Amino acid sequence: MRAFLAIVALCAGLAAAAPVAAEDADDAPALTGAEQILRGLVRERDVSLLFDFVRESLIAGIQGREPPPAPDELTGRAEVLGRALKAQGALAALALLAALEQRAKQALREAPTPRPVLPPASPSTPL
Repeated sequence: MRAFLAIVALCAGLAAAAPVAAEDADDAPALTGAEQILRGLVRERDVSLLFDFVRESLIAGIQGREPPPAPDELTGRAEVLGRALKAQGALAALALLAALEQRAKQALREAPTPRPVLPPASPSTPL
């Protein structure tokens, strides 16, 4: 089941990372965050493995059969990609945390110093 979830996650990532090829860099669409993360990690062979597996599973379901097990090569690539994405996610989280810390400290430095609030003078207290 875990391998199936990894494959589903890989499928979702591949769907998000399908940029349109453009001849001129100016015509290329801006990369989304998912595309930037997956660029260089996902190979054409990974896409073929994934879609072959999905196709075979779909045909098995149509015929009333159990879907085939995920190929070892696809499962292995899904695990490798999962580890790589986990590492990138950890680095991104640490960078975000550092930026938030920096901004919080800057906000504290730039905040005006509050004036002390004195209690109201009572009539019996001489000024």
